[in-house]
Amino acid sequence: MQTSIQTLENLFYEKILLYQDLVECLKRERDCLTKTDIDGLWEIADQKQSAVSRIESVRGKILSVLSEAAIDHRMDAVSFDLARVYSLVPRMHAERIKKPYLSLVNLKGGIRRRSQENRLFIEECLNFLDELIGIIADTGKQNAVYDNGRSSRHKGQANLLLHREV
Repeated sequence: MQTSIQTLENLFYEKILLYQDLVECLKRERDCLTKTDIDGLWEIADQKQSAVSRIESVRGKILSVLSEAAIDHRMDAVSFDLARVYSLVPRMHAERIKKPYLSLVNLKGGIRRRSQENRLFIEECLNFLDELIGIIADTGKQNAVYDNGRSSRHKGQANLLLHREV
């Protein structure tokens, strides 16, 4: 059992490193978003996917260690729950993995926050562009620009953007 706990501890620390890589990817993603660096975003997307794949691999290894230690976990890679893994470790060994467990919980929360911030930033930018295009195309007005005689009702207004209320 001692070797299983040591292996679990090592896997938790490996997972911490992978989550830290993911945090760095999210930070770089935010920078690329503000700079509109599309090539950088594609590169970061590949790095994030690679990190997620490695995290899933570590999850599988953790479940294998639990199975080898004859701990009935009833989980797979999809239903993996770190809190449940921690609760399945015998109390006399739980203290040893408590610190990496808490670090992982903290990192996961930070990743969720950063990911949500990046998602909101993208949504705000897209809403701004949508409004800007609406102003340029004058989609906010319900009145037709031309009357039935096919002449413009807005004679003398060449630039719709300059005549739109802000």
